[in-house]
Amino acid sequence: MALHSFSRLVVALALVACAACAGDPPPPPNVLLVTIDTLRADRLGLYGYGRDTSPNLDRLGREGVAYSDAVVPRAKTTPSIASLMTGLYPHDHGVRDLASPLARDVPTLAEALGARGYRTGAIVGNWVLTDARSGLARGFDVWCEALPDVNAVPPDGAPERKARSLTEGALAALGLADAPADGAGPARGALLGERPWFLWLHYMDPHGAYDAPAEHRLWRSASADPIPEQDASEHPLHRHRVAAYNAPPSTRLPDGRIDANHVRDLYDAEIRYVDSELGRLFDALRADARLKNTLVIVTSDHGESLGEQRYWFEHGLYAYESTARVPLIVARLDEPKAGGERAAAPTPALVSLVDLAPSLLAMLGAPATLRTAQLAGRADRTLLDPRAPARERAEPVFCEKVERAELAGAVQIKAVRAADWKLIQRYTSRKGDGGAGGAAVLLSEELYDLRSDPLEARNLIAAPPSAAPLATLRRELARFVAEDRALGSLGDVLRRQREGLEQDDPEAARILRALGY
Repeated sequence: MALHSFSRLVVALALVACAACAGDPPPPPNVLLVTIDTLRADRLGLYGYGRDTSPNLDRLGREGVAYSDAVVPRAKTTPSIASLMTGLYPHDHGVRDLASPLARDVPTLAEALGARGYRTGAIVGNWVLTDARSGLARGFDVWCEALPDVNAVPPDGAPERKARSLTEGALAALGLADAPADGAGPARGALLGERPWFLWLHYMDPHGAYDAPAEHRLWRSASADPIPEQDASEHPLHRHRVAAYNAPPSTRLPDGRIDANHVRDLYDAEIRYVDSELGRLFDALRADARLKNTLVIVTSDHGESLGEQRYWFEHGLYAYESTARVPLIVARLDEPKAGGERAAAPTPALVSLVDLAPSLLAMLGAPATLRTAQLAGRADRTLLDPRAPARERAEPVFCEKVERAELAGAVQIKAVRAADWKLIQRYTSRKGDGGAGGAAVLLSEELYDLRSDPLEARNLIAAPPSAAPLATLRRELARFVAEDRALGSLGDVLRRQREGLEQDDPEAARILRALGY
């Protein structure tokens, strides 16, 4: 064969080989999902907070993408996490309260990823997420719910797993450390193998009582903010409520009142603690070439009310932004944003936690619908791809508050957000002939312009601005309310469930009370 003919053959074979290599799909990424209990978006530096509470999360957001407005479907842990794991709103997946397990016939993200070849694991630090209470262990190859620590809410403590132990467990599962010395597991390398892995970590610490290690208590407000005594006359929408059990004795002023600023300082310290532990984990992943092909998703189950709407140091009573808006940060550890870290401003976008599961599955090329529903999470393959061009997402998202009949006058709340506008409707139950809840009756409405009033202090419903899309908001919220066919009787159903728990499992009922529920 002539030399030039041989050379052409070599080049042709090389081109064919390169084309074949170029056509090979990249290996699917590992997925690390981090949920941080009771974390408000506006207490992170990435979201504009003045204190340095979150240097590691801020870095992650700059390397990837952070969304400005992620909204939870319900400001309580189990319903919210169930929505994240199923792509469904609570009225469809059926988890309406704590200690109400997900039904076995509702498919989950872990099951779907397992079917795609992932090895799946979870480490949860909150008692309400243990499998007997949540039903969420289904689909996980490794499920770790050991709770070696105590959330010391006087007069009773509740079991939990604090951030340091949980991070040690994550490092062990990924083969980066031995199993935790406290015996909380999992075993070293429990998730490693030939398959990609999905690891869900649920950190508990920002949930009250606020009790971070001393080295993270970096702030003490110069001035006090005494919580006023309860008003003689009740506010028409907001009852005066102080979760005093989340305020340590050190936050009491000489006159006995609670210094809300000092409590907020302690809440910030808890965020700094979790951020420090996540920094250890992220750095270990970045340093190990085997693990750098990892997609990291960080969010929260709900926020915390720190005095807004006369509600201090708790969550779950309302559907306001203080408890409904959470961070959402997405990054690839192996592929930071081109050109280095981005500017700190989050991407303007309105996202619901119900969007996460279908969007992740769509990004991985899997069927995105876990279970069909009229209103469910939207599958957007670019949402969890930090390499995709940023774009605004303004489709409406929904939030609710549902409660037992003996609490808050059995008032149930539904809310819708569209862009910067928010409509809240309050309902009560018209009693049926047997005295049980019947039809839901609209009591009141609230309208807020979140661009100019992010703390929802000015209800505009009496004189809606011409720019307010009130008709659209009402139409969208009517769709959401109509899907909740149990709304009128829900308060009584949840009351009976709690009464049954008090009778059948008094220790579980005690722990719920210790956690403030």
